[in-house]
Amino acid sequence: MHETPLNKLKNKAMSAASSAVLRVELATEESKLKKNFQALGQKLHMAVKEDLLAAIKDDPSVVELLGAIEERKRRIKALENRIENPNENEKA
Repeated sequence: MHETPLNKLKNKAMSAASSAVLRVELATEESKLKKNFQALGQKLHMAVKEDLLAAIKDDPSVVELLGAIEERKRRIKALENRIENPNENEKA
């Protein structure tokens, strides 16, 4: 008799904790994305300053930053989808 309300409470607590963890992960990914953009901006600024725009596209560190930015964008989109549709994740 008392088990049902206790289970409901437990399930709500688990759902809230899961949502909190997802939001922390999202904030972490957004912070990392911001750092990647800042690093790319610094490299671009230096290339403009030194008139090396043609060479920057062949710089391995720039290519790596661009790849990291795209990967972080995908992770952020996936996390946002998981936050918006939490019930779909339970089925998977």
